This record gives sequence, C-alpha cells and structure tokens, in this order.
Amino acid sequence: MDESRLADALAEAGLKYSSLIDSTTPLIPPNLAGFANSCPAEGVADVEYLMSDDPQLLEKANSGWYRLAREGGLFAAEDPEFLMAVNCAEPDEPRVWRWARVSLSEQWDIAGTGAATGILGNGFGHPAFVMLSLDGNAIVRAQQGEKSTEFVLVREPHHVQFFRNLAVQMSRWPDTTEPTKTAIERWLTATAE
Repeated sequence: MDESRLADALAEAGLKYSSLIDSTTPLIPPNLAGFANSCPAEGVADVEYLMSDDPQLLEKANSGWYRLAREGGLFAAEDPEFLMAVNCAEPDEPRVWRWARVSLSEQWDIAGTGAATGILGNGFGHPAFVMLSLDGNAIVRAQQGEKSTEFVLVREPHHVQFFRNLAVQMSRWPDTTEPTKTAIERWLTATAE
C-alpha cells in the first residue's frame, strides 16, 4: 500500500494521516467492527438516519457524524484524533483492513469530498466507513442504503455479546484470513472478563 497516496486522499477529506496502527495491538479488527450496523438495538448507543433525497444531505451528514462522534467518544472536541479502517491491499488484490491513526483538520468534509475519494465512501454524498476511538471503546460506522445514510455508534464493543459471538464465528469462516483470525483471538483474549 502506498501510504503517501492514502495520506493525500485523507487530506482531501480534511483528515491528517499519522500512521498505521501496529497489527499486534489488541483492538477490535476493522472487518469485525464493520458489522456495527448489524448490531442488535440493545448494543447500539445511538443512530443517525438521513434520507438520501434530502437536499441538505451533505450538511446534515457531516454535522450528524460530528455530533455522534464527539458525544459518543470517538474523539474529544479539543483533540479530534481517532482510528479509521483503511484498505491496505494493492489494487486488484483482496482487501486487507488495518486501522490508521488520523485527526481532523480545521476544514473537513467526511460525507462529500471524503466519500468521493473512495476512502470514506462510495462517491460524493455516499459515506461508508468504519472508525474507532483510540482506546477501542467507541465504533462509528457509516453505511449507505438504497434510500438512506445511516451512522451507528456502538460503545464498548468488547462488552457487546453480538461482537464476541460474531468474532468466534468469523474465526471459523473459510474465507477469513489468518491475520484476521489472529487479530480476533488477540482482541478476544485481551478483552476477556
């Protein structure tokens, strides 16, 4: 993966790239955190729904994401630093997800320019991403549906049985890579009660 291209794409969205997180850090794996939008209601701390045909979609998506992220513990207002899932595979190779440490600059646009880069979505106005607080205690997931955009906040995923059960299932799936299986085991062990 070309980290300079990643940093440039993130900069377009108003995110400052710091580094990739060491893969041995016992955080919830990005591809497991990506299931936050499938988490049962009792595990979800907050949700923001926006209709895709809303003429103020970009403004509402950006302000809704910021409110959810700040109030939900993704980052502190005075120190807007967090982790973002990024695909580290080369083009035309299967995706390899890792956490990248980023921070918000003063001018940012997650739902518009960020989504248009492909790093934070599937085109301008179509945000799709997974973010994690530095301590691993808050996930913010954006997903674009047919008629709506959804932002989901899950707090303390290590205490949410849905993620622990899914982690065990994922480690048994034949298409789960060995690095992901190792990351799942590391996270489950580190967060065992």
